[in-house]
Amino acid sequence: MSDFEDKLKETLESAKEGLSDVADKAKDSFQDVVSEGREVAEEMKAAATGQKLESDVEGAAGYRADESTNSTLSIVALVVGILSIVFAFVYVWVGLALGIAGVIISARARKQSQTKMATAGFVCSIVGLVLSAVFVVCALACAASVLAFGGLSGLKG
Repeated sequence: MSDFEDKLKETLESAKEGLSDVADKAKDSFQDVVSEGREVAEEMKAAATGQKLESDVEGAAGYRADESTNSTLSIVALVVGILSIVFAFVYVWVGLALGIAGVIISARARKQSQTKMATAGFVCSIVGLVLSAVFVVCALACAASVLAFGGLSGLKG
């Protein structure tokens, strides 16, 4: 085997490991989002029946004093989400990592204060994560096709 094929196989193996790590982190983030969705559904059900929610009582654990102010965590979530989109086009691995980090940060920011900025950070992070994942899959497909057709030996002559 040539050095090129060895390096390409090493790259494919590291990409497979990276994708499995990404899948695990995405699963954890998805579970956080699902649990948050359940909480919102419970609050909507309680509001529809006219019950007083625990989050409506001042001093309660989920009490939100002022929802109009943007927390620092919401701002960080938005910035990381935007950076994940930018780095998806520039350097895919950084975009992938920022997308995962942005989803986690924005999920926490949305739990802390349900602001539009936290939601925008969540959406931007998801977009950056998906773009990076698509680009990684495309790169792996290209590398696999090069390996399948015998490397670059067919171009020599």
